[in-house]
Amino acid sequence: MRKRPEPGVRYLLAPALLLAALTGWILLWTLTNPPGTAPDEPSHYVKAVAAGRGEILGDPVPIAELQALKAFSEDSLRQVRNAYRSFSVPIELRTTTSPPCTALHQDVPATCLNKPPTVPTGRVDSIVGAYPPWLYLPEGALTWAAWSVPSGYVLARMGSALVSAGLLAAGLRLLLGGRRGHRPLLLAGVAVAVTPMAVFLSSQAGTSGAEVAGALASGAAVLRLSRTEPAQARTWWAAGAVLGVTALSRPLAPLWVMLAIAIGLGRLSLRGAWSRIRSGGRAAAGAVAIATVGTAVCVVWTQSLSLRTPVLWDRFGHGLVVAAGLVPASARQGVGVFGWQSVPLPAAVYWLWGLLAAGLLLVALAVGRWRDRLLLAGSVLAVAVVYELLAAAVFIQNGFGMQGRYILPALVMLPLLCVEVLADRLPARVSRYSAPVASAVIGLTAVGQFVAWAANGHRYAVGLHGPVWFASNPAWSPAGGWLVWMVLACIPFVLTIAAAVVAYRQARPGPGHILVDRGLTDRTRVAGNAVDVSDTRMS
Repeated sequence: MRKRPEPGVRYLLAPALLLAALTGWILLWTLTNPPGTAPDEPSHYVKAVAAGRGEILGDPVPIAELQALKAFSEDSLRQVRNAYRSFSVPIELRTTTSPPCTALHQDVPATCLNKPPTVPTGRVDSIVGAYPPWLYLPEGALTWAAWSVPSGYVLARMGSALVSAGLLAAGLRLLLGGRRGHRPLLLAGVAVAVTPMAVFLSSQAGTSGAEVAGALASGAAVLRLSRTEPAQARTWWAAGAVLGVTALSRPLAPLWVMLAIAIGLGRLSLRGAWSRIRSGGRAAAGAVAIATVGTAVCVVWTQSLSLRTPVLWDRFGHGLVVAAGLVPASARQGVGVFGWQSVPLPAAVYWLWGLLAAGLLLVALAVGRWRDRLLLAGSVLAVAVVYELLAAAVFIQNGFGMQGRYILPALVMLPLLCVEVLADRLPARVSRYSAPVASAVIGLTAVGQFVAWAANGHRYAVGLHGPVWFASNPAWSPAGGWLVWMVLACIPFVLTIAAAVVAYRQARPGPGHILVDRGLTDRTRVAGNAVDVSDTRMS
């Protein structure tokens, strides 16, 4: 007789498959996207290489040199004069940080990148030189094995991918902890939250991907801690680590940590949160301390280097109006506009993700209590307000414009909150339909991820308006050719579908069984009028 797997191991299969799929998409982008083709990636790469060799701050670049570049307006110089730093980079890994030849020319294939690059003499300037250096360290450490600029990019990207995948893994573990009856719903929330843009950012040198993945994990952490069932000590420590690491990722990252905590307070209230922390004992105190230290370190670093430019209040009102007009473009960018904001997706992908996210929100509003509805509406309003304030007070005033990736860390928390409300409040009479619907949502995201990756490959292989089928005769292709990589792209696609199927099958109660979702029981056996809790375990 075949031995049945332990329930804890069995219930890890679906999230493990989804995590493997998301990690697979990230690695696929890492290895097939041309080097330097993410926003400011050359500057992120230089900072990572330098950080890996112990140079975490660099030297300031004189304002006269920045003005001589003639690349920045007077508004932009307000920001970059403090962010620009110069670093010492080994000559074999040294590259210019100017935009690549593909950045502003959508129909130029990536073959132009094959030309011998200009190698700067002496130190190399980076527009992100003053950014918090902590999460650049693993990227830079891997570049010690590099022997050229292309290999350096790949290894730095691998460091970024590993950090992002680790944060996604932590987020999945925290979100699913204590729940078994509605796992397809929770996994669907994660699949919708991790948009193609989040995958793209996680695959590039820099810390934008870690910021987004960390925000998702932070949202998952506070949702787990806000549930009725008490959290174990290891859950508190994991939550503290996630919040602390997220805060260290980027200059705005403490804001996302605060937003996640605000969502938790909205579910618990101040008194409830204080009671929860007190009942958590030393582990809870340690988690609070880690999150506080991470936030404080980032804020002190950012303020000491004057990365926050003063607000020009006479332009603030105009900035609010401009930001409101940019909402549709920013929403599309949150789903996916790649390259240096120059590689769009087919319209169908934007519609797909918009409908999935809106569907989760509308159903959560329909089934939630009034307190849940107020929290959902308040969270959406908070994200909108943060978007307007950041756009009007920072990015528009500094001449760079508002982009969807700047608000994406806040957006990824919303699907998680929606599925948390659904898992709590979905009526029993319709809960039987949640597993197939959620599994279908997970499967649809696999289609979107594949189309997004292929659209980006098409742009660099033959140009944005080149032939639709580009794999047979591309102008540019990654090592091995596009046909090989298309076959490999089927792996994360199939893994996502497998995660959806496994989650659906595990959610179906067998004959005479009822799945109870409050994190307190695994399975309740019903015999006549008697109820026998025969397999009670904490997840």
